[in-house]
Amino acid sequence: MKTNWKLAFCFLLCPTLALAQLPAASGSGPAVSGSIGYSYLNLPMNSPNRINLNGVDASITVDFHPHLGAKVDINYVRAANVFGTGHHSDVLSYLVGPVFYPTGNGRLTSYAQALVGGARVTGPIPNGTNGFLRGYVNRPSWAFGGGIEYRISSSFAFRTGADYLHTYYFDSPTTIRGQNDFRMIGSVVYRWSGNAHR
Repeated sequence: MKTNWKLAFCFLLCPTLALAQLPAASGSGPAVSGSIGYSYLNLPMNSPNRINLNGVDASITVDFHPHLGAKVDINYVRAANVFGTGHHSDVLSYLVGPVFYPTGNGRLTSYAQALVGGARVTGPIPNGTNGFLRGYVNRPSWAFGGGIEYRISSSFAFRTGADYLHTYYFDSPTTIRGQNDFRMIGSVVYRWSGNAHR
């Protein structure tokens, strides 16, 4: 009788021990990364004049797949004493949209993005009597462009890119018109977690 119980116990215990030797299943999920860096914007202001603005860009990207992710981007740039008026100009954009990764070789990855949201543009407005007023416009905005990301470790990377950014501002005290802006960004990327590695 004791032998039967010992055999039964052994048969019940052995599958448990065998299962314990199997490798644990690796978790899967999106890769989350954040970036912060320098931003340059070339902005038409009171056409045909253009000004150069400098500032900072910050973003959060969630990659659901090795070739697809979603991005939230906040960008602020500023220029002082525009056209000698004593007024500054700045642009605050807040955009979100998909990011595509067409190519990647382990360390170097290319990306393309299409972002939509809004932008607040401030600056001087000619008043028609050789003077300037100060105003701002907060309207829908969008950007599309691309760039490259160079990974230096499993957690850190450098990213550089360029975008076409569409915003709105006053062309005269009574007329608001769309603007075609050129934006460049260089940033440091930190990856927190996830397995959607490119």
